[in-house]
Amino acid sequence: MPDPTPQQHAAALCATAVQLRTEGRTLEARRLNERALVVEPGCFQANISLAVMDLDAGELDAAERRAAQSVERHGPSPAASWLGARVALARGDFTAVLARLAPLLADGGLPPEPRANGLLLSADALDGLGRTGEAFAATAQGKGLQRALHARRAASREGEVEKLRRLADWFAAADPAPWRARHSARPGPGGPDTHVFLVGFPRSGTTLLENVLAGSPDVTTLEEAPTLADAYAQFMTCADDLARLAHLSADEAEHWRRVYWRTVDQIHPGKIGRVFVDKAPAGAPYLPLIAKLFPGAKILFALRDPRDVTLSCYRNNFQLNAVTYTFTDLTQTAACYDACMRMAEVYRAVLPLAVHDVRHEALVEDFDAALAGVAGFLGMAMTAAMADVAATAAARTIRTPSARQVRAGLNTAGLGRWRAYAEQLAPVRPILAPWVERFGYPAD
Repeated sequence: MPDPTPQQHAAALCATAVQLRTEGRTLEARRLNERALVVEPGCFQANISLAVMDLDAGELDAAERRAAQSVERHGPSPAASWLGARVALARGDFTAVLARLAPLLADGGLPPEPRANGLLLSADALDGLGRTGEAFAATAQGKGLQRALHARRAASREGEVEKLRRLADWFAAADPAPWRARHSARPGPGGPDTHVFLVGFPRSGTTLLENVLAGSPDVTTLEEAPTLADAYAQFMTCADDLARLAHLSADEAEHWRRVYWRTVDQIHPGKIGRVFVDKAPAGAPYLPLIAKLFPGAKILFALRDPRDVTLSCYRNNFQLNAVTYTFTDLTQTAACYDACMRMAEVYRAVLPLAVHDVRHEALVEDFDAALAGVAGFLGMAMTAAMADVAATAAARTIRTPSARQVRAGLNTAGLGRWRAYAEQLAPVRPILAPWVERFGYPAD
């Protein structure tokens, strides 16, 4: 068999880097892309991937240089145009975003995926300019393209709404007794004194809270890594597996704890802080696993106005998976929120969890009081650096759509944003109304 060409070798490195980045192993992914550039100088995919990582790290000049290098070497491309527009968006230059995207979106032969990405990016710029009607129309177009593009794959697996309802129904009928049987679970050598899971629903303020906590020298945070994915596949995909989880033995629990900590070590090798925060915005379904494997863990549950959450999930452009595919349809997004909150309520009635709700609006509007509540729950001291969210975020890689807002520091700009889209949200507001009332948000 002949040796691979430099192009084939570089392509293989880039493909592995994509998978590593999906798993949260960003540093390893960066190194593989850099190796690809050595193997094949000017490798298009490696250069674009590194530029996206520069963006996530807040290195806007570096990202812009890579985009320019790509155009210089390979000519104009949808990826380079989209990248340049993302840099402009990160700088708050909304007019420049639209200017960079206009030629791209005018190309009648542009494939669906880059067209969807361009439309959703233009929607962000239109929103920034206050042109909300146009922004929502562009969002609907982009999300419609994504939904059609991935519909066949989605049809072959359990939908997110169906999954959440299945779990809620199973636990609503479950005998609580086996779930309240607790095995001792001491952290291994070098483990944290306090193990925290930060969950809720996507776009509920978890990125802000993570960066607040990361400001403490005692805290290590992990951003959206699949630390419990293997255990979920073993125990939560059907009723029989859930029954096995309910009666999990001490030895089995210890095995799955070791799997968890190995995964953590792959993503964050080396020493972790006294407080370890595993952030999983879509991690609420995993609470039964946490109750069985880490009975001493503490749960921070992020809450935000359900209308702001639903709007933000629908408007943002995510890497598509089973959860975020749901966000390609507004009604399904609202149904997913409703199903998740119902499931979480059922969990709380059955599982012996230590839970502290953190309301996003309270953290923004009354930071000291909200943080004092969090710090007291976690048994840690507040520090001045925790309030300087912008400084903490500037030094970190942030791979979520919240990056631009969090790097701006604490601000109220995103609160009540749903009101600018009240007309467009009218069809789903009845789905959300019970949670708006339950959580004490004003009706209008």
